[in-house]
Parts: sequence; C-alpha cells; structure tokens
Amino acid sequence: MTTNFKKRTVLLSLFIAVFVLMSSIPLSFAASDPSVNKKVYLTKASYVQLTDANLIPSTKGATASFTFTIYNGDSSSINLVDYWARLKSKGGTSYSLTLLDKDNKKSISPKSSVSLTYYSEVNASVTLDQLVLSFIKFDFSVPGYERTVGQFTFPAGYSNQVKAGGYKGVKVNNSNVNVRIDQVNVTKSGDDYSINMSYVARNTNKIGVALPEYSYYMQTSKGLFQLKVKNTADQNLTLEPTVLNSIRLYGTIPATVPTTGWKLIITQKAGSSETVQVELPVVIFEVPVKISNTTSSRKTFTDENGTYEVNLQSVQRFPWNNDDNIVAKLLVTNKESVYLPLPELSGTMIVDGNINLTSQTIKNNGDIGLAPGGSTTITFVGKLPYEYQWNKFELELNETVGEDKVQVAEVTKSDVTAIYSVSFNNVYTQKSNGSQMSVTVTDVRTYSGDTNEIYAVFMDVTNNQTRSNMLPLFAGYFKTEDGNYYEATVVKSAEAISPTNKDQIIAYTELPPNVSNEGLQLILGEAFDDTGLVKESTAKPTGYIRAVQFGLPVENQDTLRYDQIKVGPYQVSLNHFNVFAYEDSLEIDLGGVVNRDYGYDGFSQSKLLFELEYEPSNEVIWSQVVDMEGKSEGSIQWQTGENYNSISKPMEQNKYWSSYTLNVYETFNGNKKKLFSKDIKFSSTINWLDGNH
Repeated sequence: MTTNFKKRTVLLSLFIAVFVLMSSIPLSFAASDPSVNKKVYLTKASYVQLTDANLIPSTKGATASFTFTIYNGDSSSINLVDYWARLKSKGGTSYSLTLLDKDNKKSISPKSSVSLTYYSEVNASVTLDQLVLSFIKFDFSVPGYERTVGQFTFPAGYSNQVKAGGYKGVKVNNSNVNVRIDQVNVTKSGDDYSINMSYVARNTNKIGVALPEYSYYMQTSKGLFQLKVKNTADQNLTLEPTVLNSIRLYGTIPATVPTTGWKLIITQKAGSSETVQVELPVVIFEVPVKISNTTSSRKTFTDENGTYEVNLQSVQRFPWNNDDNIVAKLLVTNKESVYLPLPELSGTMIVDGNINLTSQTIKNNGDIGLAPGGSTTITFVGKLPYEYQWNKFELELNETVGEDKVQVAEVTKSDVTAIYSVSFNNVYTQKSNGSQMSVTVTDVRTYSGDTNEIYAVFMDVTNNQTRSNMLPLFAGYFKTEDGNYYEATVVKSAEAISPTNKDQIIAYTELPPNVSNEGLQLILGEAFDDTGLVKESTAKPTGYIRAVQFGLPVENQDTLRYDQIKVGPYQVSLNHFNVFAYEDSLEIDLGGVVNRDYGYDGFSQSKLLFELEYEPSNEVIWSQVVDMEGKSEGSIQWQTGENYNSISKPMEQNKYWSSYTLNVYETFNGNKKKLFSKDIKFSSTINWLDGNH
C-alpha cells in the first residue's frame, strides 16, 4: 500500500520508564505477582509496596523503571528524605536511579499514601529477572549509612504489560481511569501494514478529567513505531464520569516486521523543564495481530465515528471515449446501534496486484448519514484502456486524517458484473437516494436529413420521490449487434418534475450510413462530472454510473393513421384538410383535436410540420409548422381541444398537377420523421381527412 502518512521507526530519544500515575495495585486483568507486589512494613501500620516495574528499549539500551507506593498508617508524618531505592544486577553491576521530579515529595501525612517512580538506563541485554531492586532507609547508625527495608526480585519472564483482552486502572490527575484495547485492525497492502485501532477509557470517579496529551507507540521486534491520533479532538478529550470514551489510532509498519509480540505503549511526558523531560509509559498492552492472507468482497472497519461494513457489490466496465470507466459499487452499512455519518472514503483501484488507478468517489445525492443497520452505496470510478483485461481487481479504501491517508479496508471482486438489462415494454426502477425514479422506453424514431440520419430513443422518466425534483442527467452509448459503440446525446428538461410525473427524454446518435439500427441496444446511466452526479441539462459529463442496457422496439413505419399522431406529451387527431387554388392563391383549411397528457412536466418536442408536396419532383408548394406550445417563429399554435385554421398562400408560379401528397412530420435538430402521408387533389369541397377519402 502507498499512503501519504510518514512511517518511521521511533526509538525514544528520551528516557522511557513506567508511568507513576497508575493505580496502587494492578487490576485483575493486568499482570501481577505476589512475590513482586508484596507489602514490606516500615512500622506495624505503614508499608511500602512495589506497584509497577517495566523494562523497554531506549536509545541508550534499555530503561528500567519502578514505582513504589508508600502508605502511612501511623499518626505522625513519614519523612521521605530518609528513603531511597537502589538497583543492581545479580552479577553485581550497580545502576544509578533517578527520582521523577514530580514525585520529589518531602513527607507523607498520616493515613495517606504517595507513589514514587525511579528510572535508570541499563544494558540492552538486561532483563527484569536479572535485576535486584532494594528500598532503603538512610541510617547513620549502621555501616554504609543505609539499611535495606525491602528487597524485590522478579521471576523469569516477568512482565507488567496488560494481557490481550485485559484492562488496567491508571491515575489521571488523581482520578481512577480504566483503560483497555477495544479494536485492532491490521491490513497488509503492498510493502506496509496499515494499523487502525482504538482503546477505551472510563473515568470511575465523579468528576470529569481531561485526557492527558499522550503519545502512542507500537513496540515490535524491530523497534518502536509511532502511532497518531485519528481524531485531533481526542487530544483534548474530557473523560466524563462513567462514560466510555473511544480513542482511535492509526499508523503504518513495514511488512517486513514480524507481527508476533506487538505491544501498544501509551506514554506521557513528565519533567520540570523541556530540557530534562522524560517520556513515561502510562500502560503497555499486548496487541494480538491477525492478518488474513486473502481479500474478500466484504470487510468491517472502525473509525472515530463508529463501525461500518463495506461490501463490494459489483465491478463494471462502461465505455467512455477511448477508455473504459471502471465502476465499483460499494455497499456501506452502519453496524452500530446509533446513527452514523457517511464515511468520507476515497479509493485506489489495484489491477493485477501492481497497477494502481486513482478513482473518483461519487455519493448519492442527499446521502449524509446512516440509520442503525442502514445501508447506502458509494461508487468509485477509474479509467482503464478498453483493451486491457484484468485477472484480479482490488479496491483499497482510505480515509483522510489531516494530511494523511489512512487505509481502512481492502476488498476484491475480480469478475466483471454484466450490465443490467431491461427488455422493451419493461420498466427499470432506481431506488438510490436522490435518484428514485422509473424509466421506460416508449418509442424510437429515425429523423432523415439531406446528409445524415438521426436515430432517437424516447424514454419516460418518472419521479418516484415525494417532492418535486430535477431528475438525473443521463449519458451513455448505443451498442450495435456486432459490439460497436456510438455515443448517445441526451436531451432532458431543465425543469423540476413533480412527484409521480414524468420527464420525456430523448437519447440520440448519428449512425453511419452503413450501420443498421437492427438489434441496436441503448446503454444509459446517471451522468457525473468532477463534482459528482449531475442533473443540469447543460452539464458536461465525464462518465456515468448505474448503467442499464435497454432493449429497443422495432421502429413504427406506419404513415397511414392521422388520428393518433404523437409529439411530446400531445396526441393530435387530424380531422380536416381541404385545399384548392383560387385565382393566384392557395386556399387551405386545416383542423384537428389536441389532447395533452398532463403527467409530463418535462419535454422538448411539441410541433408538427405540414407539407404539401409534388413527390415526382420533390417540390413543396406549401409548408406550415403547428406548435402546441406556440414557441416556433411563424408557427400556428394549436391548443388542447378543437382547432381549425383557414390559410391563404399566394401562388408565385403555376404549379398545378393532377395530385399531391400531404406529409406530416416531426422535426428534430433540423431532420424530419414522417408520421403521416396521404395523396390528395385540389378540391373546394372535399375534406380529405373525414374518413371517407
């Protein structure tokens, strides 16, 4: 895995010793030994007890540290100036102990206790069971002026670290706080292990206390590696009484480091000045590491907000320009019992183990959070040359923390999921947030021009949301029977669509003259650009997601019916056409009934072109646009209900033939689709559309 956050082995440059501010006796889940933690009585009522001992690596070898708790059960104060600690090896080597500055107290009041922490540098090869620790009292009546009050030795293999699954009580500003590891997630990607883990802290006192500014390290057989706090707000967290607080950590460790014997060391700086400060361990936890050698399509991860499950549902390839868009759909589920925000995930696509593809993250419109147990999808889109065929596909998921990218999961699904197909006369339904809709193909039409033909597909898109909304912009391709692709251009309304109402969209392309539309399929998906999913009709898409392959009907070539001519949301039934020549003018009577489907809020087509043509010579002697919306210059507007117009057109030259053809077209981008055609003759009395001629 390649990440932005730094990885470094941190050998503590300052002395590291056992933290003094722990509870006087280790809790049942922390390591303890009766022979080590024995009480040594100073008087009948007062005693000293070794409550913590540790040995960890340092820049000078190793640092041994020891904490004594002294209880004064007498009625007068104990003078601490009279007491000290000595350390030597069983071989006789003496080590000088230093008392932590903050513990440099003068006396202990009756019926109270204090803790004293001493530390010393020792050889790197030394272990605790090779050391002898003595607690002494200065006594000028004995030789050497020191009298040993108690001596402490350690059994072989002794350690005071918290076992896996255990907890420990520590002192935080005189408050008792129980701490334990909660979750550990270690994943391997590339040359690194990515660590995501958390520990929890519960304040058992009745007053809140601020979490100290701790530092965090992972101890391995190869050294110490620093971890970072994922949520910077946790660095100033207040531990309220009884509340279980979770603090999340992250970092990386080279994959060459063995994963056995890892320990989490939590430290706190202590000392009277910046120059003499030491970094002391608060607690050391055993960290069990389990790394799966296999990557699955489903993983669970935890961040500062909670626990999520991610499932790579599909990986698809959609044509786009000279590449394929690789579209990975990820299902994200809230595994908590409370609402969670949608995680801010980025993705790196890894093809065949070592080809990394950057990807764009696309969320559903309106997705901001997840109910307990709730799910939604996040889509990741990358690009790959369309000729490349992979054997293995992985998606590495990351969250950004500050300037660092933190891997939270890696999922895989190498098989390419086929594009979902909807046959003609069936309805495609989309239920994703912000895109609840139904889509169905209603018609196909070929519009002829002087130099080209436009093949267009009409589709109804129904708003299944409970509020008016602009419906998605679509983008995609037409696919021929032999597997060639031709880009589709989509026309949609710029208006919001009311609930349950429709937008009539048109997807079209210019097919080369040698390409048949027989068996043509339309692949359409929701368009996106660099900002995410788009709805504006003027947007410039850079791809599409959630693509569907729509089956298309055979084009209707019937031009005989004049009673159910469809254009946009209108159905026009022609019922009158009469034409004759009078002197030097052409007299025309034109009539029809218009019905509108008010279920359409969005549409672009609304006009018909009438032409009177002498087809043997392709001469048009009269043309007229009838626009139901009245938006075309020079047009006649027909409204819903009965319409009738008398038209007089000057005849500039003599064009009298025995018969003519009345053609009715729908126009699109300057091209025409013939919807109705009828041969007629000039007559002042005949209505050619009365059903009798």
